[in-house]
Amino acid sequence: MERNVNIKLAKKFFPKRAEIDTVRDGHNEYDQRHDVLTDAFSAWHALEDLRIKERRHERYVFGDQWGDRIVKDGLAMTERTNILDQGNVALQNNRIRNIVRTVVGQFQNNQTEPVCVSRERDEQERGEIMSNTIQYVYQNNQMWDLDTLGLYSLLISGLPVFRSEWGRREDRWDVWTDNISLERFIVDNNMKDPRAHDCHLVGALWDMSLNDVLAKFATNTTERDKLLDIYSTVGMRSVHDQFTSRYTEKRSELNFHIPENNQCRVIEVWRKESKERLECWDTRSGDYYKHELDDINRIRLENQRRMTLYSQKGIEEKDMRLIKIRWFIDNYWYFYFLSPRGDVLKEGETPFWHKSHPFSFKMYPQYNGKVYPFVGDFIDQQRYINRYMMLYDFIIRNSAKGVLVAPRELLQDYTKEMLRDEWTRVDGLILYNSSALAQLPNAKIEQIKNASVPVGVTEMIAMQVQSLEAISGVSGALQGQTAKSGTPSSLYLQQSQNSSTSLTEIFESFRGLREARDIKNLKLIQQYYTEERSININGGNGRSRTITYTPLLVRDVEFDLSITESQSTPVFRQMMNDMLFQFWQGGAINLKQMLENGAFPFADKLLQSLESDAQEGDPTQGGVPQIDPETAQQVYGQADPQAMAMIKKGLAS
Repeated sequence: MERNVNIKLAKKFFPKRAEIDTVRDGHNEYDQRHDVLTDAFSAWHALEDLRIKERRHERYVFGDQWGDRIVKDGLAMTERTNILDQGNVALQNNRIRNIVRTVVGQFQNNQTEPVCVSRERDEQERGEIMSNTIQYVYQNNQMWDLDTLGLYSLLISGLPVFRSEWGRREDRWDVWTDNISLERFIVDNNMKDPRAHDCHLVGALWDMSLNDVLAKFATNTTERDKLLDIYSTVGMRSVHDQFTSRYTEKRSELNFHIPENNQCRVIEVWRKESKERLECWDTRSGDYYKHELDDINRIRLENQRRMTLYSQKGIEEKDMRLIKIRWFIDNYWYFYFLSPRGDVLKEGETPFWHKSHPFSFKMYPQYNGKVYPFVGDFIDQQRYINRYMMLYDFIIRNSAKGVLVAPRELLQDYTKEMLRDEWTRVDGLILYNSSALAQLPNAKIEQIKNASVPVGVTEMIAMQVQSLEAISGVSGALQGQTAKSGTPSSLYLQQSQNSSTSLTEIFESFRGLREARDIKNLKLIQQYYTEERSININGGNGRSRTITYTPLLVRDVEFDLSITESQSTPVFRQMMNDMLFQFWQGGAINLKQMLENGAFPFADKLLQSLESDAQEGDPTQGGVPQIDPETAQQVYGQADPQAMAMIKKGLAS
C-alpha cells in the first residue's frame, strides 16, 4: 500500500545533506584558514621532543658535551658551568664524531646512483634516457652533498627531509631539491605507518624578505596590495640588514608565528582534503580520470553522442565503448601558503603528476610512533669517558710531582726561593747547619715523587670505549685504526666486514628515502621537461657525454626506479680498465673499442689521432684486428662473470 509523502514536512525534518568538500567548508568570508593553521601548529609543536633530542645529539657530535642543564642549590645551570665553579677543567674526548664520520665515509665510498627501468620490455632504450636525465638532476643539484647532509640528519635526528620542486633558480627553470631542517619541518603527529602512507599533513616554515614574498605570490597589482596589507609591519629593508646568526644557538629560539629579524613568515602546509567526485573510465581510450559532480551532465551528453554514432554503425549496446562513472569520496593533497594570522597567500590542489606533496622524509627507526636516533644509543658511554678523563686529570693534578722537602731548622739562612733556585741549578750547592742534626737525627733534604698511575681509571676508559664501539656497531677496524700486534690480516678484514654489516640497516633505510625522492624528481622531469634539451653528464668511464632528452619518447612511460652501485667509482673504473686491457691483449676487441669504453685519461686525445689516421687511410687505425670466434670465446670464458656483466653494461651505455 503506497503512502502519501508530505514533501514540505520531509524537507523540514529530513533536509538534504550538503556535498562533502572540506576545502569549501573551511573557507570564511575573510579568506583565512584558521583550521589549517591550527593543525599545522599542533603538528609542529608535537615534534618538540624530537627537536630537543636533535639539539642534544648535535651538541654531542659537534659541540659542547657538557651542555646538559642541571639544578644545583635551586639554580639551573649547565654541567660545564658547574664544573668550572668547582675549579675543575671540563675535559671532553669526542668519540661520537669519529663514529658518525666513519658511517658517512662508508656511505661515500660505496657510491650509488638511480637507474630507471621501463615497465614495458620494448621500451628499455627510454629507460636509459631517463637514467641519464635523473643523473643530470643529481649533478645539477650537487645531490651527493645533499645526501651526505641527509645522512647526518638521519644519524643525529632520525628524521631527514628533502623537498623537490620545479622552479626558477640561477636564471633557469629546472628540478631542484633542498634539505629541510627539522626545526622548520611540519608533519602529521598521528602517523603509525613507517612508510608514511597514513600521513595527512606535511609542511615547512619559511622566512622570506617582503620582496621575495611579492615575487612568489603576487601575479597582479591587486594581489600585491593584499600582500602589502598582510605584511604591513615588515619594511622593504635591504637583504644585508636581514642576516641572521645562523651559526649560533639563535635558531633554537625559532617560533612558529614569529619570523627571524625583519622577515616575513610564510607557512607552507599540504593537507589531505576530501571531496565527492566522479571516477571515470573511458572504455574507448582506456584512460582513468576524475571529474567534479557538476560534470555529470556533460559526461552523459558525451555518452549519448557516442551511443548515437554507434547505433548508426549498427553496433549493439553491449559493445558500445562508453564512459563509465562511479561516485566516490576523493582524498587528495591540497596546498596552502599561509601568513602567521591564517591569511591564504596561495592555495590549490597538487599540480604534480605524482599527485602528492613535494616532501620526502624518513623516520628511522620508527617504533610505536616514536623515533630513536642512532646517536642517542651511545651518549651515556661518551659521558662516562668524559667523566673518567676528568677523574684521571684530577688525580694527576693533585698527586706529588717532585715536591722538595727540607726541615726548616737545617736551613736557617735560606728562603724558599733561594732553596728552589739552588735545587734546580745544574751546579747547585746547598749548605745546612750540622749542629741541628743533633736535635733532628732523621732530618734530611729530599724530593718526593709520585709516579703511580691511577688504579682502574685507564681500564674503565678502555672498557667504555669498547662498549661505545660495540653499541654503535662501528669497530676500530672500520675506523681505520691500527690493529694490535699479532692480529691476523684475515681477522682484521672480518672485523671490518662485520662492522659494515651492522650498518646495513641504516644504509637501506636511507636508500629507501632516496628512491622516494628520486621518483618524485622523475615525475617532475616527465611533467615539466616539455622541450628537447641536450644534457651533459659524467659517464661511467669518467668522461662527460651529451645525450638528447626527447619529451615525446618518455612523457607517458611508467618507470621503475632503483638505487644501484655507481659506475663512476675508482674501483669500478680500474676493474673495467683491467678487463678491457685483457680483452684487447686477447684480440677480443680492438684499440678503438677499448678507448671508447675504458676510463683512460688519454682516451679522447688518442681517439682523435685514430680518427685522423682513418681519414688518411691508415689500415692500422682500428688497433689489433679481430680474431676468430673460438679464441674470443676462450678469453671471455676466463673472465670474472661479475666483471663481465659490468663490462657489458658499460658497452651497452
